[in-house]
Amino acid sequence: MAGCAPHVPYAVSQKDQQRFGHVLRINLPNREPMIFGLNNCVLYKAKTAHEDITGWDVVLASDWGMSSYPKWMTACTAQHVSYDGKYVVASFCAQAIGAGGGCAGGDGVYRSRSGNAQGWEIQTGRGWTALPKY
Repeated sequence: MAGCAPHVPYAVSQKDQQRFGHVLRINLPNREPMIFGLNNCVLYKAKTAHEDITGWDVVLASDWGMSSYPKWMTACTAQHVSYDGKYVVASFCAQAIGAGGGCAGGDGVYRSRSGNAQGWEIQTGRGWTALPKY
């Protein structure tokens, strides 16, 4: 009888709900929704087709390599994603294991209009600065 259940557009699987915890869905007029998940200071955006989620692309990740601590000694301690009506806003905080407060280098607040892998900006003391394209 499971095959008789109605199709739920852009449903997040139970596996992905467990992987990401909170999933952000942004519904915009006359567009497919933008769907994001966070896991270990990595932001993923859902790939969609025919009103289904078909996979996930990494669109932003914490750059722990800027820290004086090796990546393997650094843990994601806080992460958040939201939508302010204009921008997808993500924040990451990583901390070296055994180190006192504060985030390791490369962490902070980022924003993007599209949420795609290109076009992110980071908040600095001088405002918003575009991230380099890779």
